[in-house]
Amino acid sequence: MGRYENVIIINPDLSKEEEDELLKRIRANIEKAGGNIVKMDDWSVRKLAYSIKKKDRGHYFFILLDMEEGNLTVLGKFYKNIDAVLRYMFVRVEDDEKGPEKEPEQVVFDELEGEFA
Repeated sequence: MGRYENVIIINPDLSKEEEDELLKRIRANIEKAGGNIVKMDDWSVRKLAYSIKKKDRGHYFFILLDMEEGNLTVLGKFYKNIDAVLRYMFVRVEDDEKGPEKEPEQVVFDELEGEFA
């Protein structure tokens, strides 16, 4: 069993009830696939670098989980079948990794000035 970081970006237009229901489904599917959630954080709504499914913002969630590598494919297929999930990513980490202590800072980009060739 390996430890993985899973970042999920969901549609920010979901109501609180729909969001809670989606998170319950995600938890249930992780447990059904033999995974164990170590940590789950809500990283709030953030601006996306580029639009995805005509959305320019996304609600980020971070999940640190222990799971067999083969079951990640099953979980990935589950995410692909949910329209509210804009993007997801799995990253393998060391087994003693505890995840980030606090959520990342908001990044503010200044307006670019000048002319470009």
